[in-house]
Amino acid sequence: MINMPNIWKVPNIWKVLFLLIAVCGGYLAIAQVPDASSINSAENRDTLELRQTIRDEQERRQELYARIRENENLIEEYNREQKNSTEFAMKQAVENLEEKAGLTEKEGEGVKITISASDDVSNQSIRPQLLRQLVNELNKFGAEELSIEGERILETTAFRDIGGVTHVNGKRLPDLPVQIKVMAEQADKLKNELIVSESMDYFSFENMELEAQVKDNIKIPAFDEVRRVRYMEVLEEER
Repeated sequence: MINMPNIWKVPNIWKVLFLLIAVCGGYLAIAQVPDASSINSAENRDTLELRQTIRDEQERRQELYARIRENENLIEEYNREQKNSTEFAMKQAVENLEEKAGLTEKEGEGVKITISASDDVSNQSIRPQLLRQLVNELNKFGAEELSIEGERILETTAFRDIGGVTHVNGKRLPDLPVQIKVMAEQADKLKNELIVSESMDYFSFENMELEAQVKDNIKIPAFDEVRRVRYMEVLEEER
């Protein structure tokens, strides 16, 4: 029978075992340490995800802005269609007619004219003919709108003498002083022309004075009565 050598009796066996244990322990320790490349890879992945999230938010924001612009365009188009509609055109026509007919209040630069007695005469009034001449001259000088003591003056306004008292638009004109408000684009020019007009002389002959002041803001009231249209016939529509 052959006797096998006892390996535990070999002098270097413990050294080999210790070396194997150390190698295994070192490998396990190294395996527990995170790999630097894996850490960098995770950080890069987080950065890419963050950038993608930002891009997605920017795209959603751009899409929202595009929808807002689209809705604004729809609103503008709707408003244009409303303006072009028959109803809007009729409304504008009515407003223009009311403005031309003096049914709307006007405001702007103008001249305030005060007619007063040149002496201590009481209960003095202005003759209708003299008042009408003054209004005609003011219109010739560029007056756009006029009012006399709060009465809107139109092309159809009547100046009448009823019982020795002047009436404007059917209403009694008070005694002097009387105020006339005139709205004009060139108020200074109108004032200067009024000063050298014939009306100044005619009023002076009747012991009256005209004082004109340029005002930045003149309010002309609207005509507050129903305008009567005469001598008109209804035309039937041709078929």
